[in-house]
Amino acid sequence: MTRGTKASAVLILAFCAWTEMPCKGQTAFPDKVWHEAPPESQGVDPAKLQAAVAYMDKNFGPEGANQLVVVRNGHLIWQGPDCDAYHEIYSATKVFTSTVLGLLVADGKCTLDTRAVEYLPELEDRHPAYARITLRHLASMTGGYRGKVADVAKPEQPWGDPIIYVTTPDTPEFQPAGSQVAYNDHDVHLLGRILAMRVAREPLKDIFQRRIAEPIGMTRWDWGVSGSVDGMLHYNVAGTPARKGHGGVRTTARELARFGLLYLNRGNWNGRQLLPASWVDAASAVQVPASTPGRSRALLSGAYGFYWWTNGELANGKRRWPAAPPKTYTAHGRSANFCFVIPEWNMVVVRLGRQPIRDGPAGLAQVDQLWDAFLGKLAAAVGLPSRGEMPWRKPRSRPAAKPSASREARRTPPGRWAARITRRPKRRTPIPAPRWAQSQTAGSARAFLHASCLKEPGP
Repeated sequence: MTRGTKASAVLILAFCAWTEMPCKGQTAFPDKVWHEAPPESQGVDPAKLQAAVAYMDKNFGPEGANQLVVVRNGHLIWQGPDCDAYHEIYSATKVFTSTVLGLLVADGKCTLDTRAVEYLPELEDRHPAYARITLRHLASMTGGYRGKVADVAKPEQPWGDPIIYVTTPDTPEFQPAGSQVAYNDHDVHLLGRILAMRVAREPLKDIFQRRIAEPIGMTRWDWGVSGSVDGMLHYNVAGTPARKGHGGVRTTARELARFGLLYLNRGNWNGRQLLPASWVDAASAVQVPASTPGRSRALLSGAYGFYWWTNGELANGKRRWPAAPPKTYTAHGRSANFCFVIPEWNMVVVRLGRQPIRDGPAGLAQVDQLWDAFLGKLAAAVGLPSRGEMPWRKPRSRPAAKPSASREARRTPPGRWAARITRRPKRRTPIPAPRWAQSQTAGSARAFLHASCLKEPGP
Protein backbone atom coordinates (compact mmCIF):
# COMPACT_ATOMS: atom_id res chain seq x y z
CA MET A 1 0.00 0.00 0.00
CA THR A 2 1.47 3.39 -1.02
CA ARG A 3 1.67 6.38 1.27
CA GLY A 4 -1.11 8.07 -0.67
CA THR A 5 -3.39 5.04 -0.33
CA LYS A 6 -2.67 4.84 3.38
CA ALA A 7 -3.45 8.52 3.81
CA SER A 8 -6.76 8.15 1.98
CA ALA A 9 -7.70 5.10 4.08
CA VAL A 10 -6.91 6.93 7.33
CA LEU A 11 -8.94 9.93 6.18
CA ILE A 12 -11.92 7.77 5.28
CA LEU A 13 -11.79 5.88 8.59
CA ALA A 14 -11.60 9.17 10.48
CA PHE A 15 -14.63 10.46 8.62
CA CYS A 16 -16.50 7.22 9.39
CA ALA A 17 -15.76 7.70 13.07
CA TRP A 18 -16.83 11.35 12.94
CA THR A 19 -20.16 10.50 11.35
CA GLU A 20 -20.60 7.34 13.49
CA MET A 21 -21.04 5.25 10.34
CA PRO A 22 -19.80 1.64 10.29
CA CYS A 23 -17.19 0.61 7.77
CA LYS A 24 -17.57 -2.56 5.73
CA GLY A 25 -17.68 -5.76 7.78
CA GLN A 26 -18.79 -4.18 11.06
CA THR A 27 -21.99 -5.24 12.83
CA ALA A 28 -23.78 -2.88 15.17
CA PHE A 29 -25.81 -3.96 18.20
CA PRO A 30 -28.80 -1.94 19.40
CA ASP A 31 -28.90 -0.41 22.85
CA LYS A 32 -32.32 0.71 24.04
CA VAL A 33 -33.21 1.63 20.47
CA TRP A 34 -32.07 0.35 17.09
CA HIS A 35 -29.39 2.10 15.05
CA GLU A 36 -31.28 3.25 11.98
CA ALA A 37 -29.52 3.70 8.65
CA PRO A 38 -30.51 4.34 5.03
CA PRO A 39 -30.48 1.12 2.98
CA GLU A 40 -27.73 2.31 0.64
CA SER A 41 -25.37 2.82 3.59
CA GLN A 42 -25.55 -0.93 4.19
CA GLY A 43 -25.15 -1.96 0.57
CA VAL A 44 -28.87 -2.30 -0.20
CA ASP A 45 -30.46 -0.62 -3.22
CA PRO A 46 -33.33 1.47 -1.78
CA ALA A 47 -35.48 1.33 -4.93
CA LYS A 48 -35.20 -2.44 -5.20
CA LEU A 49 -35.85 -2.84 -1.47
CA GLN A 50 -38.97 -0.73 -1.94
CA ALA A 51 -40.02 -3.04 -4.78
CA ALA A 52 -39.63 -6.09 -2.52
CA VAL A 53 -41.68 -4.42 0.22
CA ALA A 54 -44.35 -3.44 -2.30
CA TYR A 55 -44.58 -7.07 -3.40
CA MET A 56 -45.09 -8.18 0.21
CA ASP A 57 -47.65 -5.46 0.81
CA LYS A 58 -49.66 -6.63 -2.19
CA ASN A 59 -49.42 -10.41 -1.75
CA PHE A 60 -49.07 -11.18 1.98
CA GLY A 61 -52.71 -10.76 2.95
CA PRO A 62 -54.51 -7.70 4.35
CA GLU A 63 -51.68 -6.87 6.78
CA GLY A 64 -49.06 -7.01 4.03
CA ALA A 65 -45.76 -5.45 5.12
CA ASN A 66 -47.20 -3.37 7.97
CA GLN A 67 -45.18 -5.28 10.56
CA LEU A 68 -42.05 -5.78 8.47
CA VAL A 69 -38.58 -5.08 9.88
CA VAL A 70 -35.35 -5.48 7.88
CA VAL A 71 -31.95 -5.38 9.61
CA ARG A 72 -28.60 -5.50 7.86
CA ASN A 73 -25.22 -5.37 9.60
CA GLY A 74 -27.15 -4.73 12.80
CA HIS A 75 -28.78 -1.58 11.40
CA LEU A 76 -32.50 -1.09 10.95
CA ILE A 77 -32.93 -0.24 7.26
CA TRP A 78 -36.70 -0.76 6.96
CA GLN A 79 -39.59 -0.66 9.43
CA GLY A 80 -43.28 -0.93 8.68
CA PRO A 81 -45.84 1.43 10.22
CA ASP A 82 -47.06 -1.25 12.68
CA CYS A 83 -43.71 -2.80 13.60
CA ASP A 84 -44.42 -2.12 17.29
CA ALA A 85 -47.77 -3.96 17.28
CA TYR A 86 -47.80 -6.33 20.27
CA HIS A 87 -49.44 -9.74 19.90
CA GLU A 88 -48.95 -13.52 19.92
CA ILE A 89 -46.51 -15.14 17.51
CA TYR A 90 -47.94 -18.66 17.97
CA SER A 91 -45.64 -21.45 16.73
CA ALA A 92 -42.68 -19.07 16.34
CA THR A 93 -42.63 -19.54 20.14
CA LYS A 94 -41.05 -22.95 19.57
CA VAL A 95 -37.61 -21.45 18.87
CA PHE A 96 -37.70 -19.80 22.30
CA THR A 97 -38.17 -23.28 23.76
CA SER A 98 -35.32 -24.83 21.76
CA THR A 99 -33.10 -21.91 22.79
CA VAL A 100 -33.66 -22.77 26.45
CA LEU A 101 -32.86 -26.39 25.59
CA GLY A 102 -29.55 -25.19 24.11
CA LEU A 103 -28.74 -23.26 27.29
CA LEU A 104 -29.40 -26.29 29.50
CA VAL A 105 -27.36 -28.58 27.24
CA ALA A 106 -24.50 -26.06 27.44
CA ASP A 107 -24.83 -26.08 31.23
CA GLY A 108 -24.35 -29.85 31.25
CA LYS A 109 -27.75 -30.47 32.81
CA CYS A 110 -28.93 -32.69 29.96
CA THR A 111 -27.93 -33.90 26.50
CA LEU A 112 -29.80 -34.19 23.25
CA ASP A 113 -29.62 -37.97 23.53
CA THR A 114 -31.01 -38.11 27.05
CA ARG A 115 -34.14 -40.26 27.09
CA ALA A 116 -37.39 -38.70 28.24
CA VAL A 117 -38.09 -41.63 30.59
CA GLU A 118 -35.04 -40.69 32.66
CA TYR A 119 -37.09 -37.72 33.85
CA LEU A 120 -40.59 -39.16 33.48
CA PRO A 121 -40.45 -42.94 34.10
CA GLU A 122 -44.23 -43.14 33.96
CA LEU A 123 -44.12 -42.59 30.20
CA GLU A 124 -42.95 -46.16 29.65
CA ASP A 125 -45.77 -47.42 31.85
CA ARG A 126 -48.28 -45.82 29.50
CA HIS A 127 -46.65 -47.17 26.32
CA PRO A 128 -43.36 -49.08 25.78
CA ALA A 129 -42.55 -47.04 22.64
CA TYR A 130 -42.07 -43.92 24.76
CA ALA A 131 -38.98 -45.46 26.37
CA ARG A 132 -36.97 -44.71 23.21
CA ILE A 133 -37.86 -41.02 22.86
CA THR A 134 -34.92 -38.65 23.37
CA LEU A 135 -34.83 -34.87 23.78
CA ARG A 136 -33.41 -34.71 20.25
CA HIS A 137 -36.53 -36.42 18.92
CA LEU A 138 -38.82 -34.05 20.78
CA ALA A 139 -36.91 -31.00 19.48
CA SER A 140 -37.15 -32.08 15.84
CA MET A 141 -40.74 -33.37 15.58
CA THR A 142 -39.61 -36.98 15.31
CA GLY A 143 -40.71 -38.23 18.76
CA GLY A 144 -44.15 -39.54 17.88
CA TYR A 145 -45.46 -38.63 21.33
CA ARG A 146 -49.18 -38.10 21.59
CA GLY A 147 -51.08 -36.89 24.64
CA LYS A 148 -54.79 -37.02 25.23
CA VAL A 149 -56.79 -34.27 23.51
CA ALA A 150 -59.52 -33.01 25.82
CA ASP A 151 -61.42 -29.84 26.67
CA VAL A 152 -61.94 -28.94 23.04
CA ALA A 153 -63.77 -25.62 23.03
CA LYS A 154 -65.27 -25.60 19.52
CA PRO A 155 -64.85 -27.41 16.19
CA GLU A 156 -62.48 -24.78 14.80
CA GLN A 157 -60.38 -25.06 17.97
CA PRO A 158 -59.38 -28.76 18.02
CA TRP A 159 -56.22 -28.46 20.10
CA GLY A 160 -57.74 -28.90 23.54
CA ASP A 161 -55.83 -28.25 26.76
CA PRO A 162 -52.02 -28.56 26.46
CA ILE A 163 -51.75 -29.44 30.16
CA ILE A 164 -53.58 -32.67 29.45
CA TYR A 165 -51.10 -33.43 26.67
CA VAL A 166 -48.28 -33.75 29.17
CA THR A 167 -50.14 -35.34 32.07
CA THR A 168 -52.09 -37.98 30.15
CA PRO A 169 -50.07 -39.82 27.47
CA ASP A 170 -52.05 -41.52 24.74
CA THR A 171 -51.15 -43.95 21.93
CA PRO A 172 -48.09 -42.74 19.97
CA GLU A 173 -48.65 -41.39 16.48
CA PHE A 174 -45.84 -43.60 15.21
CA GLN A 175 -43.08 -45.81 16.57
CA PRO A 176 -40.21 -46.15 17.08
CA ALA A 177 -39.12 -42.61 17.78
CA GLY A 178 -37.01 -41.11 15.00
CA SER A 179 -38.53 -43.29 12.29
CA GLN A 180 -40.92 -40.61 11.00
CA VAL A 181 -41.55 -36.88 11.18
CA ALA A 182 -44.86 -35.29 12.15
CA TYR A 183 -45.41 -31.65 13.09
CA ASN A 184 -46.90 -32.02 16.52
CA ASP A 185 -47.30 -29.63 19.46
CA HIS A 186 -47.46 -32.62 21.82
CA ASP A 187 -43.74 -33.29 21.36
CA VAL A 188 -42.97 -29.68 22.22
CA HIS A 189 -45.13 -29.56 25.34
CA LEU A 190 -43.58 -32.77 26.63
CA LEU A 191 -40.12 -31.29 26.09
CA GLY A 192 -41.19 -28.12 27.90
CA ARG A 193 -42.40 -30.06 30.92
CA ILE A 194 -39.17 -32.05 31.12
CA LEU A 195 -36.95 -28.97 30.81
CA ALA A 196 -38.80 -26.86 33.38
CA MET A 197 -39.96 -29.39 35.96
CA ARG A 198 -37.17 -31.96 35.81
CA VAL A 199 -33.99 -30.52 34.25
CA ALA A 200 -33.84 -26.85 35.27
CA ARG A 201 -36.49 -26.91 38.00
CA GLU A 202 -37.29 -23.37 36.96
CA PRO A 203 -39.95 -21.89 34.64
CA LEU A 204 -38.69 -21.51 31.09
CA LYS A 205 -39.71 -17.86 30.90
CA ASP A 206 -37.47 -17.03 33.87
CA ILE A 207 -34.48 -18.73 32.19
CA PHE A 208 -35.05 -16.96 28.89
CA GLN A 209 -35.62 -13.60 30.55
CA ARG A 210 -32.44 -13.76 32.63
CA ARG A 211 -30.05 -15.24 30.08
CA ILE A 212 -31.34 -14.00 26.72
CA ALA A 213 -33.97 -11.24 26.86
CA GLU A 214 -32.26 -8.98 29.37
CA PRO A 215 -28.78 -9.07 27.79
CA ILE A 216 -30.11 -8.30 24.29
CA GLY A 217 -32.47 -5.57 25.50
CA MET A 218 -35.68 -7.43 24.59
CA THR A 219 -38.11 -5.66 26.92
CA ARG A 220 -41.53 -5.89 25.26
CA TRP A 221 -42.32 -9.57 25.43
CA ASP A 222 -44.26 -12.07 27.51
CA TRP A 223 -44.93 -15.80 27.51
CA GLY A 224 -48.46 -17.13 27.95
CA VAL A 225 -49.16 -19.71 30.65
CA SER A 226 -51.06 -22.89 29.82
CA GLY A 227 -51.48 -23.95 33.44
CA SER A 228 -49.58 -25.61 36.25
CA VAL A 229 -47.86 -29.02 36.38
CA ASP A 230 -46.02 -30.47 39.39
CA GLY A 231 -46.55 -27.22 41.24
CA MET A 232 -44.80 -25.10 38.58
CA LEU A 233 -46.10 -22.87 35.80
CA HIS A 234 -46.17 -24.59 32.42
CA TYR A 235 -45.74 -21.98 29.71
CA ASN A 236 -47.23 -22.41 26.27
CA VAL A 237 -43.94 -23.69 24.86
CA ALA A 238 -45.39 -24.54 21.44
CA GLY A 239 -47.51 -21.46 20.83
CA THR A 240 -50.59 -23.69 20.67
CA PRO A 241 -53.64 -21.53 19.86
CA ALA A 242 -55.61 -23.02 22.75
CA ARG A 243 -57.97 -21.27 25.16
CA LYS A 244 -55.15 -21.07 27.70
CA GLY A 245 -51.66 -19.85 26.98
CA HIS A 246 -52.58 -16.97 24.67
CA GLY A 247 -50.73 -18.32 21.63
CA GLY A 248 -47.35 -18.56 23.36
CA VAL A 249 -44.93 -15.64 23.24
CA ARG A 250 -46.17 -12.11 22.70
CA THR A 251 -43.83 -9.50 21.28
CA THR A 252 -43.31 -7.03 18.43
CA ALA A 253 -41.42 -7.25 15.14
CA ARG A 254 -38.84 -4.76 16.32
CA GLU A 255 -38.21 -6.76 19.52
CA LEU A 256 -38.13 -10.14 17.78
CA ALA A 257 -35.47 -8.78 15.42
CA ARG A 258 -33.10 -8.57 18.42
CA PHE A 259 -33.54 -12.31 18.93
CA GLY A 260 -32.86 -12.86 15.22
CA LEU A 261 -29.72 -10.72 15.42
CA LEU A 262 -28.45 -12.89 18.30
CA TYR A 263 -28.81 -15.98 16.10
CA LEU A 264 -27.31 -14.17 13.12
CA ASN A 265 -24.19 -13.59 15.23
CA ARG A 266 -24.14 -17.24 16.34
CA GLY A 267 -25.18 -16.53 19.92
CA ASN A 268 -22.81 -13.62 20.45
CA TRP A 269 -24.13 -10.23 21.54
CA ASN A 270 -21.63 -7.43 21.27
CA GLY A 271 -18.75 -9.62 22.43
CA ARG A 272 -20.68 -11.62 24.99
CA GLN A 273 -21.43 -15.27 24.12
CA LEU A 274 -24.96 -15.78 25.44
CA LEU A 275 -25.66 -18.99 23.53
CA PRO A 276 -23.01 -21.43 22.28
CA ALA A 277 -22.21 -20.96 18.60
CA SER A 278 -22.28 -24.75 18.24
CA TRP A 279 -25.89 -24.75 19.40
CA VAL A 280 -26.92 -22.05 16.93
CA ASP A 281 -25.25 -24.04 14.15
CA ALA A 282 -27.04 -27.24 15.17
CA ALA A 283 -30.44 -25.62 15.71
CA SER A 284 -30.36 -23.95 12.29
CA ALA A 285 -29.02 -27.01 10.46
CA VAL A 286 -31.08 -29.86 9.01
CA GLN A 287 -31.97 -32.32 11.78
CA VAL A 288 -34.52 -34.32 9.79
CA PRO A 289 -32.99 -36.15 6.79
CA ALA A 290 -34.78 -35.74 3.46
CA SER A 291 -35.41 -39.49 3.37
CA THR A 292 -37.49 -39.41 6.58
CA PRO A 293 -41.08 -40.54 5.94
CA GLY A 294 -44.12 -39.42 7.88
CA ARG A 295 -47.16 -37.17 7.91
CA SER A 296 -45.05 -34.00 7.55
CA ARG A 297 -42.50 -35.37 5.09
CA ALA A 298 -43.32 -32.86 2.33
CA LEU A 299 -42.86 -29.87 4.66
CA LEU A 300 -40.10 -30.88 7.06
CA SER A 301 -37.94 -33.71 5.74
CA GLY A 302 -34.62 -32.25 4.63
CA ALA A 303 -35.43 -28.72 5.81
CA TYR A 304 -36.08 -28.63 9.57
CA GLY A 305 -33.78 -27.99 12.51
CA PHE A 306 -34.58 -27.67 16.20
CA TYR A 307 -37.92 -25.93 15.56
CA TRP A 308 -36.31 -23.65 12.94
CA TRP A 309 -37.51 -24.06 9.33
CA THR A 310 -34.39 -24.29 7.16
CA ASN A 311 -33.53 -23.90 3.48
CA GLY A 312 -32.27 -27.43 3.03
CA GLU A 313 -33.29 -29.68 0.16
CA LEU A 314 -36.76 -31.08 0.72
CA ALA A 315 -37.87 -34.59 -0.15
CA ASN A 316 -38.63 -33.38 -3.69
CA GLY A 317 -34.97 -32.40 -4.17
CA LYS A 318 -35.66 -28.64 -4.18
CA ARG A 319 -34.83 -26.04 -1.59
CA ARG A 320 -37.66 -24.48 0.36
CA TRP A 321 -36.73 -20.97 -0.92
CA PRO A 322 -34.58 -21.38 -4.06
CA ALA A 323 -34.00 -17.63 -4.33
CA ALA A 324 -32.44 -17.44 -0.85
CA PRO A 325 -28.97 -18.53 0.25
CA PRO A 326 -28.71 -22.14 1.49
CA LYS A 327 -28.07 -21.17 5.14
CA THR A 328 -31.31 -19.18 5.44
CA TYR A 329 -33.66 -20.24 8.24
CA THR A 330 -36.75 -18.89 10.00
CA ALA A 331 -39.12 -19.21 12.90
CA HIS A 332 -42.66 -19.79 11.64
CA GLY A 333 -45.91 -19.11 13.48
CA ARG A 334 -49.44 -19.58 12.15
CA SER A 335 -48.38 -18.73 8.58
CA ALA A 336 -48.20 -15.09 9.70
CA ASN A 337 -45.21 -14.65 11.99
CA PHE A 338 -41.65 -15.12 10.71
CA CYS A 339 -38.15 -14.31 11.87
CA PHE A 340 -35.75 -14.93 8.96
CA VAL A 341 -32.02 -15.15 9.59
CA ILE A 342 -29.87 -14.90 6.44
CA PRO A 343 -26.17 -15.33 7.36
CA GLU A 344 -24.86 -14.94 3.80
CA TRP A 345 -26.44 -11.47 3.63
CA ASN A 346 -25.77 -10.58 7.29
CA MET A 347 -29.48 -9.83 7.47
CA VAL A 348 -32.54 -10.39 9.66
CA VAL A 349 -36.06 -10.07 8.23
CA VAL A 350 -39.03 -10.14 10.61
CA ARG A 351 -42.61 -10.07 9.40
CA LEU A 352 -45.45 -10.45 11.92
CA GLY A 353 -49.22 -10.48 11.58
CA ARG A 354 -52.37 -11.39 13.46
CA GLN A 355 -53.98 -13.34 10.60
CA PRO A 356 -52.49 -16.13 8.45
CA ILE A 357 -51.20 -15.12 5.04
CA ARG A 358 -52.80 -18.29 3.68
CA ASP A 359 -54.96 -20.88 5.45
CA GLY A 360 -54.86 -24.66 5.57
CA PRO A 361 -52.18 -27.26 4.79
CA ALA A 362 -52.03 -26.17 1.15
CA GLY A 363 -51.48 -22.63 2.38
CA LEU A 364 -48.09 -23.55 3.88
CA ALA A 365 -46.65 -24.34 0.46
CA GLN A 366 -48.17 -21.17 -0.97
CA VAL A 367 -46.60 -19.10 1.80
CA ASP A 368 -43.20 -20.62 1.01
CA GLN A 369 -43.67 -19.60 -2.63
CA LEU A 370 -44.56 -16.06 -1.61
CA TRP A 371 -41.50 -15.83 0.59
CA ASP A 372 -39.33 -17.19 -2.21
CA ALA A 373 -40.56 -14.45 -4.54
CA PHE A 374 -39.95 -11.78 -1.88
CA LEU A 375 -36.46 -13.10 -1.13
CA GLY A 376 -35.68 -13.09 -4.84
CA LYS A 377 -36.50 -9.40 -4.99
CA LEU A 378 -34.50 -8.82 -1.82
CA ALA A 379 -31.54 -10.60 -3.44
CA ALA A 380 -31.66 -8.06 -6.24
CA ALA A 381 -31.65 -5.27 -3.65
CA VAL A 382 -28.42 -6.56 -2.10
CA GLY A 383 -26.84 -6.83 -5.55
CA LEU A 384 -27.31 -10.54 -6.19
CA PRO A 385 -29.16 -12.55 -8.86
CA SER A 386 -32.38 -14.09 -7.65
CA ARG A 387 -32.13 -17.24 -9.77
CA GLY A 388 -29.55 -19.40 -11.48
CA GLU A 389 -25.92 -19.60 -10.44
CA MET A 390 -25.51 -17.95 -7.05
CA PRO A 391 -22.18 -16.36 -6.12
CA TRP A 392 -22.17 -18.06 -2.71
CA ARG A 393 -22.38 -21.48 -4.35
CA LYS A 394 -19.59 -21.27 -6.88
CA PRO A 395 -16.96 -18.53 -7.03
CA ARG A 396 -16.36 -17.01 -10.39
CA SER A 397 -13.08 -17.92 -12.04
CA ARG A 398 -10.96 -15.14 -13.48
CA PRO A 399 -8.38 -15.62 -16.23
CA ALA A 400 -4.83 -15.29 -15.01
CA ALA A 401 -3.18 -11.99 -15.89
CA LYS A 402 -0.46 -12.25 -18.52
CA PRO A 403 2.97 -11.33 -17.18
CA SER A 404 4.41 -8.20 -18.70
CA ALA A 405 7.88 -6.77 -18.31
CA SER A 406 8.36 -3.17 -17.28
CA ARG A 407 10.09 -0.65 -19.49
CA GLU A 408 13.18 -0.74 -17.30
CA ALA A 409 13.35 -4.56 -17.46
CA ARG A 410 13.21 -4.50 -21.25
CA ARG A 411 16.09 -2.03 -21.36
CA THR A 412 18.23 -3.87 -18.80
CA PRO A 413 20.20 -6.92 -19.91
CA PRO A 414 19.94 -10.00 -17.69
CA GLY A 415 22.22 -9.73 -14.73
CA ARG A 416 22.48 -9.66 -10.99
CA TRP A 417 21.10 -6.09 -10.77
CA ALA A 418 18.10 -6.65 -13.04
CA ALA A 419 15.71 -7.57 -10.22
CA ARG A 420 16.56 -4.42 -8.29
CA ILE A 421 16.11 -2.21 -11.33
CA THR A 422 12.70 -3.65 -12.22
CA ARG A 423 11.46 -2.95 -8.70
CA ARG A 424 12.52 0.70 -8.85
CA PRO A 425 9.33 2.80 -8.29
CA LYS A 426 8.20 5.18 -10.95
CA ARG A 427 8.05 8.89 -10.30
CA ARG A 428 5.04 9.71 -8.14
CA THR A 429 2.37 12.11 -9.26
CA PRO A 430 0.30 14.16 -6.81
CA ILE A 431 -2.68 12.21 -5.49
CA PRO A 432 -5.92 14.11 -6.04
CA ALA A 433 -8.15 14.66 -3.04
CA PRO A 434 -11.10 12.27 -2.63
CA ARG A 435 -14.27 13.40 -4.33
CA TRP A 436 -16.10 13.90 -1.04
CA ALA A 437 -13.30 16.22 0.15
CA GLN A 438 -13.77 18.38 -2.94
CA SER A 439 -17.42 18.91 -2.07
CA GLN A 440 -18.60 21.81 0.01
CA THR A 441 -21.23 20.04 2.09
CA ALA A 442 -21.09 17.25 4.64
CA GLY A 443 -24.12 15.72 2.97
CA SER A 444 -22.25 15.01 -0.25
CA ALA A 445 -19.36 13.59 1.74
CA ARG A 446 -21.70 11.23 3.54
CA ALA A 447 -23.29 10.21 0.24
CA PHE A 448 -19.90 9.37 -1.27
CA LEU A 449 -18.87 7.23 1.67
CA HIS A 450 -22.21 5.41 1.64
CA ALA A 451 -21.77 4.66 -2.02
CA SER A 452 -18.13 3.60 -1.98
CA CYS A 453 -16.45 2.74 1.33
CA LEU A 454 -19.46 1.31 3.10
CA LYS A 455 -21.26 -0.57 0.40
CA GLU A 456 -21.48 -4.24 1.21
CA PRO A 457 -20.79 -6.45 -1.80
CA GLY A 458 -22.68 -9.65 -2.37
CA PRO A 459 -21.37 -12.65 -0.41
